[in-house]
Amino acid sequence: MKFSSLFRDLSNTSTVRQIILLSFSLQVILVLYAPFRRKTTDRIIVFFLRVCYLMAPSLATFTIGVISQQGNSSVLVGDLESAFQAFWASFLLLHFGGPDNLTSFFLEDNIFWKWHLVNFIVQVGTVIRVFVKIFPSDNTLVIPTIVVFLAAIIKNVERLLALHLSDLPRFREGVFTRHKLIEDDNFRGDLLGDLHSYAEDGGNLGESTVVKHAYCFFQFFKVFLADLIFAHRVYQMSREYFCKVSAMDALRVISVELQFMYGELHTKALIIHSRWSHIFRFIAFIEVAIASAMFNSLKKSRFSELDVLITNILLFGGITLDTLSLCMLVFSDWTVAQMKYNRGLFKLDSFLHMLFCAMDTLRKPKLTKCKIDPNETVTYEVLNTLMIFRTWSESISACNLFSESLKRSPRKIYKHRVITYLYDKCSFTFHQVVETILEVCRLKHPERMIKNTPYMSRSPFVMKLWIFIFREVTSKSQSIDDILELKKIFGARGDLFLQSRLERLDCENLLAYVQTANYDSTILTWHLATEILYNRERELMSSPAANDEMEFSKILSDYMLYLLLNQHDVMSDVAGIAQITAAKMVRKIRGHISEATEDEKGLCKALYEASTGTYDLTSQLQEGIQLAQELEGFRERQWEVMSGVWVEMLSYAASHIKGEAHMRVLSKGGELLTFIWLLMAHLGCCYKPEWGMES
Repeated sequence: MKFSSLFRDLSNTSTVRQIILLSFSLQVILVLYAPFRRKTTDRIIVFFLRVCYLMAPSLATFTIGVISQQGNSSVLVGDLESAFQAFWASFLLLHFGGPDNLTSFFLEDNIFWKWHLVNFIVQVGTVIRVFVKIFPSDNTLVIPTIVVFLAAIIKNVERLLALHLSDLPRFREGVFTRHKLIEDDNFRGDLLGDLHSYAEDGGNLGESTVVKHAYCFFQFFKVFLADLIFAHRVYQMSREYFCKVSAMDALRVISVELQFMYGELHTKALIIHSRWSHIFRFIAFIEVAIASAMFNSLKKSRFSELDVLITNILLFGGITLDTLSLCMLVFSDWTVAQMKYNRGLFKLDSFLHMLFCAMDTLRKPKLTKCKIDPNETVTYEVLNTLMIFRTWSESISACNLFSESLKRSPRKIYKHRVITYLYDKCSFTFHQVVETILEVCRLKHPERMIKNTPYMSRSPFVMKLWIFIFREVTSKSQSIDDILELKKIFGARGDLFLQSRLERLDCENLLAYVQTANYDSTILTWHLATEILYNRERELMSSPAANDEMEFSKILSDYMLYLLLNQHDVMSDVAGIAQITAAKMVRKIRGHISEATEDEKGLCKALYEASTGTYDLTSQLQEGIQLAQELEGFRERQWEVMSGVWVEMLSYAASHIKGEAHMRVLSKGGELLTFIWLLMAHLGCCYKPEWGMES
């Protein structure tokens, strides 16, 4: 009885109107804000977009079902109102096709393309049932309804094809058929010609040139998603290119290249850039325009003013969204890339190319200066591009064992201090309240593992850190022509760097800390040592001076721990049992918390002093402290050693994780790890026995 009453309320015409307007509003939100999915890691924005993404098709499906059942319910609806609702059902089917710039939220969504196909067939059948039931009694809107219905079919077929082609097994198969670009010598000639001009100009790539080069490399290097290797001449060209460009230009090329990868996996990019797609999209647009013209030519004296208003919103809103999608398509990086390699340039292409060149200043990454600590004068340049022009989040995350023990987030670099600071404080307070409630209610048990910890922070990406990493990786790539050296570079996780410093520094004792233990244990040990030395150094410095290697070691140490704890799915190939081991270490560290250890410095000092006493420390903690003591013997060279080892351990993780895992983070704002993976691939620092590289 209650269910029938609820259904009767939902079937009410006014309720249907409200739901249809909500469905249209969701389409507007997705078209405008879906691109932010790859540009931010903000949890609130991501959650909001996720809700809209899930609600949009569900709401359309539900409302179509409600309209189709009205004839079976006791609700009396007039013939004209029924005709309007049949018209609206076609629009709901159009909404079911979703926006061009977001077909899947996560990589796993593409797997369910068959489910989307079945659901689409059911919705088409339901809408046809509505037509059959309503139009015999009133055929006033029959032609506009059918025209919109056909446009909806085109849009949904586009989405289904995009989901099917983006499904990883099918995507890998498509790599073979879409890999003709590699065989075209014109592409390589253009690329190397641009590189020659780049050297003559003193190194300054325009943004449109960056897009063209990125598109070329994207066609070459997406074979890594299929675990394949590219041709030797392609590898030589790529290595020559990235050894000559600046670190900043390399970052720009790789970021756009990853943007192309995101486009093929999470949008309709694989479909909408073909000639046939352009034809069908034009047909769909004309159909909606014709429906609008036909509807507005009707005499509306018999129509409800509210129904007319809602229908006009749907019609003109649909035309506006299609026009906006067309503008996004025309001014996208895909258009720039395809203009470059079209030999018969039309006047329109030339005009668009000039327009893109004029926008270079806006599209280039922007830098701003920030203090590492608000109480210090040392500043670093960080990426600070406007959200609309970003290609990734331009941030780096951090987790810290000592901050975790104190139940607070690690330090953060603030670009916009007041707003971000207040937001972080509110977030921290919320987590503290939840923790307290759970402990009081005894719902929170001792943590057996640390997974997706809320005690983390995100800071803007320090440009000087990327330059440091770029130089380290490119210097190692100089010796990869020897297959034995390539194997060493590929398998190095700090040992190769230490061995290279044996002549100048006595690093032999440190080799045991990177060679004997598992990778995840090595990360935890070096993280602990880094944090202890960093806090001891800052305590001893009367006036903190710039020490790049010390700051880089701290940033990379916290970032690697973040990857192990909060990106375990991505790091699963190398992460081991880091989450369990970290939880044990945190429990031990918390045993040293007292009134004198209210911050990370005090806690590090207490733990360091405990190593000389009779305190019960786990072997992992003891190893970390012993490593810190070993490194202290290097004095001013300790941070040179520490930073070099961290870059090598980060490179090891990047190169040993499958390409599929790297693709997962593209829809989450991107990660530095993925940039290093692609940089190493471009420089040829990748090795797999099945590739037959020995021959």
